[in-house]
Amino acid sequence: MSDSKKYDTNLFTGVMVEQDASGRYRPKTDVKPNFWRTGKHTKGKFKQIGQVFLTEKGQTITVLNTEKLPFNKRHNYSSLQRWTNQQVSLELLQDWL
Repeated sequence: MSDSKKYDTNLFTGVMVEQDASGRYRPKTDVKPNFWRTGKHTKGKFKQIGQVFLTEKGQTITVLNTEKLPFNKRHNYSSLQRWTNQQVSLELLQDWL
């Protein structure tokens, strides 16, 4: 594949979140972190740890960690669909970080 067809790929460790009664996102209990990657058609931009994104299956996930992903390894991970402007406070993520 020529370099002109490549795009930046990043790997994100995240955990599923849900909204509380006040509408704030918080990590679900008894779930394990998983991995997703940016894809060619991912909408929006990553800004910071704790940011919420939607998976292609409509799950809401918050970012715990990010790292560069070699382009040729991208098919080992599911791509995320889009970034939101929602944020989980780092205080709520302390047990995960």
